[in-house]
Amino acid sequence: MQFLIYQSRSVPELKKLTYPYISLYQDNWDDFGWKCRYLVKLHRSSDQLIDLGAIRLAVNGDQFRARNLPVILDALPPRRASLGESIAYYRKIGNLPRRLQALYLNGIGDVVFRPKRREYITNESLWNKSFQREASSRHAFKRGGIYIGAPCEEVVAPVFRFEMLLDGASGPHSLDVDFSSHEGLPNRTILLIGRNGTGKTRLLSSLAATVMPPQVFSEETRQRMPPSDISPQPDISRVITISYNAFDEFPLPREPAHAPRLLGVAYRSRASYKYCGLRTPQGTINADEIDRMLSEALEPVVQSERTDVLQRILSTLLDPARAEALTSDDDAIRSAAVRQLSAGQRLVAAIFSNIVGFIEEGSLLLIDEPETNLHPGLLTSVIAALNETLREFDSYAVIATHSPILLQQIPSRFVRVFARDNMDAPEIKALTFESFGEDLGELSRRVLGLADPERDFTHVLSELYKKHGSAEAVQALFPFPLGVPAHLIFMR
Repeated sequence: MQFLIYQSRSVPELKKLTYPYISLYQDNWDDFGWKCRYLVKLHRSSDQLIDLGAIRLAVNGDQFRARNLPVILDALPPRRASLGESIAYYRKIGNLPRRLQALYLNGIGDVVFRPKRREYITNESLWNKSFQREASSRHAFKRGGIYIGAPCEEVVAPVFRFEMLLDGASGPHSLDVDFSSHEGLPNRTILLIGRNGTGKTRLLSSLAATVMPPQVFSEETRQRMPPSDISPQPDISRVITISYNAFDEFPLPREPAHAPRLLGVAYRSRASYKYCGLRTPQGTINADEIDRMLSEALEPVVQSERTDVLQRILSTLLDPARAEALTSDDDAIRSAAVRQLSAGQRLVAAIFSNIVGFIEEGSLLLIDEPETNLHPGLLTSVIAALNETLREFDSYAVIATHSPILLQQIPSRFVRVFARDNMDAPEIKALTFESFGEDLGELSRRVLGLADPERDFTHVLSELYKKHGSAEAVQALFPFPLGVPAHLIFMR
């Protein structure tokens, strides 16, 4: 198999090449002094081109750099070793015919396909600072074998403790996260719930910054984050942060002067991190970001060959006909479908299109107040679609919310209640009763304290009862029968 190495804006067309062949774009991206990054395309025929993604490539334990580009090699040098930058790379290779898979993987010297090639990388700095620099690369090394029939490691569900200390707080926020399965219960979502001012939003933003490598964010962004610690470091391939609250505090990815060249559109993303929200890089709020995000979302979905997955998930959110139209490759059909969506539907379609285009196995989604701008019926569909997405990609989510509707969907062992004690110190507690399937009023009263007599309908009914003397007289004031919770007030 031939290898064309180039550095021009497009792949050169050279007569000496015979199909199938590989083109390698030699990226100048610098991994702490190592330049090993290439973008790979498989040319199967004159009309069939497959973008495989980014890899790191080394020869004889050192970075590999070709000279006098473009150049055609009948084979790469001996003692070559390469690793895909994400598990999507191995998923695409897994879709190739077996013979072509083996021909390519041997030719490129893949260390997942032949683990013994790891021995060719004798310099640990090269391995740690380049090949394993990104969390997605580390995950691909462990799990990519699933798609190419090679050995792979079992990756257990994330279990860790996260702590942060806010300015002026008398103690740290300490959150124990355990996504381990339990006898078939829904286990992929941890729900953080509590009143305003208890630290849920700050904790999510701090968690995002702590899980990701520091180079993902600017120095200014990192300095704004509170001191934090995570132990043990979770095995997370990608982090996706989602918020359509105007006051969200998720860190935006750094926009370096010389970013690595990417395949496709990476909306508000850098390396293994993606931000979905209304804030611009200048810190302003722009509602037009939703339309922009939706318009750009389909390209990475198509490139990663996940249109069928997105269509299935959008069918859960909307209906099959709209889902089919929104994933059409006809721009006119897709635009017409978008115009027919309500604002809330457009928002969730944009969110899930971006998630499906970016998520990889082992991702962590951090979602702040998903109930914002959504009516209750659509909110329950969002949870159903989220669960489907997390199962599809073996991933996990942490959600901060005020919504008892969301609380009703999550088993109590995966709920954490944020509060403050008598000394105004932060507390993060487990529930002491079962939330899954519980009455919404009961959840509001017991978790959020929203049913105090001086604040809700109970006080009004009590006063009416005192004035009119009987439940029947109070009922006569209303055109329709009062519900069971109202009648219980009269029985006190």
